[in-house]
Amino acid sequence: MDLKNVPVANEPQGNHVNHTDIPGVPEDDEDVKRMLRKLGEPVTSYGEGPGRRRERLKNVLEMRSKTEPDDMSEEEDDDNEVFYTPGPERLLLSRKNILHDSLKRASKRIQAQSEATKDPIKLLKHRRNINARLKTFELLGSQVVPGITRTLSSIRTSPYSGVLACGSWDGTVCILNQDDLKTKVQKIGHSEKVGSIDWGPENTLVSGGQEGSINQWKLDLSDEAAPVMEAATIERAHGERITSTLYHPTFDYIASTSFDQTWKLWDANTQEELLVQEGHSKSVLCGAFQTDGSIFCSGGQDAMARLWDMRSGRCISTLQGHAQAIHSVDFSPNGYHMATASADCSVKVWDLRKITPSNSSEIFTIPAHTKLVSCVRFFHGTSFPGALAQEVTDENDGASEMLDSSGSYLVTSSYDGLVNVWSADNWIKVCSLRGHTDKIMSCDVNGDGSSIYSCGWDKNIRVWGSISID
Repeated sequence: MDLKNVPVANEPQGNHVNHTDIPGVPEDDEDVKRMLRKLGEPVTSYGEGPGRRRERLKNVLEMRSKTEPDDMSEEEDDDNEVFYTPGPERLLLSRKNILHDSLKRASKRIQAQSEATKDPIKLLKHRRNINARLKTFELLGSQVVPGITRTLSSIRTSPYSGVLACGSWDGTVCILNQDDLKTKVQKIGHSEKVGSIDWGPENTLVSGGQEGSINQWKLDLSDEAAPVMEAATIERAHGERITSTLYHPTFDYIASTSFDQTWKLWDANTQEELLVQEGHSKSVLCGAFQTDGSIFCSGGQDAMARLWDMRSGRCISTLQGHAQAIHSVDFSPNGYHMATASADCSVKVWDLRKITPSNSSEIFTIPAHTKLVSCVRFFHGTSFPGALAQEVTDENDGASEMLDSSGSYLVTSSYDGLVNVWSADNWIKVCSLRGHTDKIMSCDVNGDGSSIYSCGWDKNIRVWGSISID
């Protein structure tokens, strides 16, 4: 490959010009100058007028058509789209570990899906029961976190204990009870805004701040009177604001996204930087791991979502469909549905099984809100079958069965002050939850699906549920 064709990191794809694809020499002098600039030629020469400039462009195109190949292979095109940064030797071992673990997880998931009932009557009753219960959701409680002086930016429920974590723009990370929203412990862990929070194994969590640092928190809640919350800090993890931090499903790795237009992969045990990945032309605002851990999706201010194969390191697809920045992304527990939330007020649903090199379109667009959609979360059940599930029967066989409710719905929050609940079957809105007095920044669902939590600019944490659910 000629050195002139080597791509610049983060250069938009539209700037890579295949010279042989230029249809002809334009008549307008400004267009001629623009084309010369794209070809890397001097825009003008001494004493040169429009006529001679156009003639020089024609000669340049003729010379290049003789010396350059007529077309580039698809593989070469793919390589020119993204700049890959070389990683340490440890990265190769990490990819192998992710490969083996993701294959095991995928095998278990596919086996469970194959063993699940295919009875359409039972499935229909199951979905109707869940939607009927979701429609009864209402505001159950609200709490102003003591000492918080700025917006609550992120909220996540723990899958292992009855607590939740929230982060604030004043740098504070708080741990509260899920049932009564009482604060158990809080610490100022960042000097600037907390971007997001994610739970790791047992009582551990990770947070990222605008100052560019990542904190790994270890909680000891055994002593109710004196709970302990300590942090191990990765200083200067990014050069600019960190927008999201999250654990890989193995809990051995942490991903972080940033305003510096990169996302990074870290060893959660040694805090070693394993990967710096470029690819977005603007700030990277969010990220999510597919449930098997084989794919990472990054969403950016450039309105694009990129899918990365964690086993090979390659960008396997670029999803373009949103008109404005993507602020949140989440994968369904089923392993193939993914949702992206955007400033264009919509949520797009993608099916990984249908994404090909020639087709990367969404399967559905949800007109979710009237303002920016700040967060989207599928219900990730941690206990079977979940609080919303009920026994269902088919009149033809008479045998009752309890079906899993994990992944049956998703929740969105928005700057319009609403939390909306959507069916993951037909993507229709089930209900809208009103209660916040200002923009909502984040939302989440607890492990059994019985409660939805949200937080935002009004510095309130609100919990939604149904008093009829046992």
